Amino acid sequence: MDKILNLPILYRVFAVLHFLMGLLMLFGGKTLSDMNGWEHSIGIVTMAEHHGSSLICVSLLFWMLPSWLSKDMLKKSTLTAIIVQVLLLIMPIYHAFIGAIPNDSSLYFMVAILIVLIILFYMASNKNEVE
Repeated sequence: MDKILNLPILYRVFAVLHFLMGLLMLFGGKTLSDMNGWEHSIGIVTMAEHHGSSLICVSLLFWMLPSWLSKDMLKKSTLTAIIVQVLLLIMPIYHAFIGAIPNDSSLYFMVAILIVLIILFYMASNKNEVE
């Protein structure tokens, strides 16, 4: 469990997760439209590309933070990182609630994974020692 509750590793897990989601948004606009039953348009492509590039930027920051910050500073920055993750978690829940995206097993799976990772992030930041 100590290997899982390692802040640098958890930062990088979030980085990889958001990088992959960013790539999907950047290059999968038509697929996203088809999966969600949307009429494909330049607006959807534009917003998906914008969101994808933002996720990749977030992933780069999450990947580099463990290298840039001391162990104590990394621990102190984790509350802000958790807030970022919670905001990124709330949006798909909101979109499913209003019917903009399907409320299906893929949504539940993504939400469950993010919640588990956020909890692990919180637990790791409250450990006495950061590896």
